Amino acid sequence: MVLGVMYIGKEKNDTKWWMRTKLGVLAIIIYIVWDCESYFGIFNLLHHFFLSDESVEGARAGTMWEWHFRSNLDHWSVLLGMIFAINYPITMLWFRKIEARSTRRQWMGKMAVAFGMLYALRAWVKGPLTYPKIQYNETNPYFGFIPLVAYIFLRNLTPTMRSYSMDLLHEIGKTTLETYLMQHHIWLSSNSKTVLTFIPGWPRVNLVMVTFIYVLLSRKIHNLTLLLRTIILPDDREACIRSLVGLMVAIAGFYCTAFVVEEMGMSNLMSVGVVSIVCGTLLYQSVMDSTWATYREAAKAAKKSLDADLGDSDDHNTTTSESEFSTGNAEDQETTISRFCPPLIGAMVVLVIGLIWNGFAATGASSIGRLPPTCDAFVNNGSWIPIDGCNEASRSMAYRENHVSSFGMCLPHGNANIWAWDKQPSHTHCRFGNRDEMQVKKVLNNRKVVFIGDSMTRNLYHSSLRMMGVTGSGAYDATLPKHQGITNLLWGKTPVLFKWAPLAVDQFSILKEVNNNFGEGNRAPDLIVLGGGAWDRLHVYATDEDRQSHAATLKDLSAEMLRAQQQNAAVVWFIPTTINSLALNTEEKRDHMREEDMEAMRAVYAKNGVLSASSFVLDGPTFTASRVSESFDGVHYPPQIYDAGAQILANALDWLIPPNQEEPVIPPQIGKMSNPMLGFMMLVLVGIGLFTFDGFLGFTYLASAFVKGLKPHELFRQALRSKKSGHEEVSDPDANSNSLLRSRLEKAKARKRPPKAKTSGNLDSEIAALIGR
Repeated sequence: MVLGVMYIGKEKNDTKWWMRTKLGVLAIIIYIVWDCESYFGIFNLLHHFFLSDESVEGARAGTMWEWHFRSNLDHWSVLLGMIFAINYPITMLWFRKIEARSTRRQWMGKMAVAFGMLYALRAWVKGPLTYPKIQYNETNPYFGFIPLVAYIFLRNLTPTMRSYSMDLLHEIGKTTLETYLMQHHIWLSSNSKTVLTFIPGWPRVNLVMVTFIYVLLSRKIHNLTLLLRTIILPDDREACIRSLVGLMVAIAGFYCTAFVVEEMGMSNLMSVGVVSIVCGTLLYQSVMDSTWATYREAAKAAKKSLDADLGDSDDHNTTTSESEFSTGNAEDQETTISRFCPPLIGAMVVLVIGLIWNGFAATGASSIGRLPPTCDAFVNNGSWIPIDGCNEASRSMAYRENHVSSFGMCLPHGNANIWAWDKQPSHTHCRFGNRDEMQVKKVLNNRKVVFIGDSMTRNLYHSSLRMMGVTGSGAYDATLPKHQGITNLLWGKTPVLFKWAPLAVDQFSILKEVNNNFGEGNRAPDLIVLGGGAWDRLHVYATDEDRQSHAATLKDLSAEMLRAQQQNAAVVWFIPTTINSLALNTEEKRDHMREEDMEAMRAVYAKNGVLSASSFVLDGPTFTASRVSESFDGVHYPPQIYDAGAQILANALDWLIPPNQEEPVIPPQIGKMSNPMLGFMMLVLVGIGLFTFDGFLGFTYLASAFVKGLKPHELFRQALRSKKSGHEEVSDPDANSNSLLRSRLEKAKARKRPPKAKTSGNLDSEIAALIGR
C-alpha cells in the first residue's frame, strides 16, 4: 500500500496537493473495500480466486474470513501513519513556533490541545476499551488510534521531554520483524499456549532466560538477514534479477519435490533426509558453477591491482602475488576432493542434525494435544497442595482474579488445597491439567454417559456435572430422595445419567440391561462409570456363603464390563474412597466397614477381575487418603474432594473416548465486521488530517484559540522550505515587523553611513534614526 501510493507520480510527491490527493483516493478505496463490504463485496471479489471458505488448519472458518478478519483489525492504521508522516515537518515546526512564544501563551496553546486529546482518551477508556472481545475487535480500527495520537503529543510536549529517548526501544525497533516471527518458534511453544521451559518450577527466572535467548537469536537473525540480502539480492540490477529468478526456481523445485514425495506417501524422516541431501547438493553445485566465473574474474582483477601497486621491480612480492592469485590453467583444474568434499560434509551435517531432531521428537515433549494411552499409569498419581492464605502474593492474586479484598481465615499452613499431578518425564507426553466445560464438551458432545453405583459414585457424578457447567449439581437438599436415579441433558444432545445401584448384584443387573438394550432403538452409552463395594461389605459379606455369592457376582459383572467394551463403550471402575473409621456414625459401620475392611474388599474386586475388565480404573484412595480427616460421616467427603476425581476422569477421556468429528464451521459473512458509519467518521478524520495539514487530525487547531498564527495549513510553505534547506526556520511573528529595519540598519553601518539621530545603544532608537524620525 505504501509503496504503491508513493510510486505513482513520485516526481510530484513534494508538491502541496498531489500527495494528499493520492492519500484521499486511498482513503476512499479503504472505505469501500473494508467498511462497505456488506454492500459492495469488493474484498470478496478481489480475493475470490486464491482464498476460500473451506476449513483448514489454522483457519477453521476458511482463509477468506481469516484474511478479512486480520486485515480489518487495522485497515486504517497504515493510512493514518502516512498522514502523520507527510505532516511531520509541519508538526515539528508548530512545536518550535509555539515554544518561541511567551511562556503563558505557549502553555495555554499546548494545554488546549492536551485537554482535547485527554478528553478523547477518556472517552476511549470508558467506551471501546471496556467492550467485550468481539465488539472490541469490530471497533478497534476506528478508535485504536486515539491512545497512540495522545501518547505522541503528550510524550513530546516540551523540548526537555523530546531530548530524552530510550536506546532500548531503538534497539528493539531494529528487530521488530524478527521478534514478531520468532516468538512462535523460540519464545512460545505448543501453538502459543505455553512459554518454552528451561527451568521448571521457576517461571520468572525461566521467562528471563527464554526472553534473553529469544532476543539474542532475533538480533542474530536480523544480522544474517542483512548479510544474506547483500549476497542474494545485490545492488546491481542485473545480478539481482538473475539471483531472484534462480531463487524462485529453487523454491519451486523444492515445492514440487515435496508435493511428489507427499503424493507417493513417502513423507517420513528417511525420505526427507535423502531429498534434502540430494537437492542440497544440486543447489550447492549450481551456486558454485554460477559464481565461480565471477570469482575468477575478481581474482584476476585483484592480481592486476596488486601488481600495479607493488611494481615490476619487486620480484619477490610479484612472485608471491602470482602464486597467491594465479588464475591460469590451475584454476580450472578442480580436484576430486575439492569438488566432492563440501557436499559430503553438508550431507553429514544434515544426517547428524536429522538424527538429533528425530531423537528430540521421539523422546522429548510435544505440542499440547490429546494425552496418549500410556498416561493411564500416571493419571492417578498426585497430591493436594496447600495455598497459603496468609501470603500476600496469594491474597493479591485472589484480589485480581476473584475480586475479594478481605479474608475470614488465615492459617499458617494455608487454608486451601489444590489437587496437583506429580511431574512426569517429558518423553511420556503426559501433561495433565484442569479441564473446563469447553474442553470436556469437545470430547463428550453428542455422546451418552452413564454412571452406575452407590453414593460415592453419585458424588463423582455431581462433580462431573459441575465440571461440565451444571454449577448447582450436588448441592445439599434434604427434600430430595437419596436412593434414586438422576437424568441430565447437557448441551442439548448429551444425556448424562446416574443409576442407583448400591450392591454388586444391582450393578450387574443394570449393566446387563444396558448391554441388552443396545441395538433396539436405544442409544448405546459411550462412557460407563461404575463404582461400589461399601454396601456389599456392610450388608452382604457376613458369612462364607455371602462371600462366595459376592465373588460369583463380581465375575459376572466383569463379563458384562467386557461385553460393554466390545460394543465400543469405555468402562471405568471407581475404586471406593478412603474410609474415616473414627467418623463412622453407626455401630454396624464401625464393625463391618472400617478402612482395613474396605482395603480387603478392594483386593477382592481386583482378584475377581473387575479392575482388569475396565478400560480405566479411577483410584479413589489416591485423592482421598490425605484428606481422610475431612470425611464428616466416615464415608463421604466435601464436594471439592470429588472434583479431583472428576478431573482425573476428564483427563483420562483423552484416550478412553475417540475424538469427536468436528462439526463443520459455518464461516461468518464477509463484511460482518464492517461499519459504514464509523468508516465514514474515519473518512472525515482523514480528510481533516490531509487538507488541514494537521498530523494530530485537527486537535492542533485548538491552540489557535489562544495563540495566533499557528494554524498548521499556514505553516506548509515554511515547513517545506525548512525541509529542503536542511535547517530550521523559526521566526517569532512579534518580531517580524522589525526584521526589515534591522536589515537596513546593518546595511547602513556597512556603508559607513551614520544615522541622523544620536544612538543610545537601544535598537528602537537606532531604527528611528535610520528612517529619519
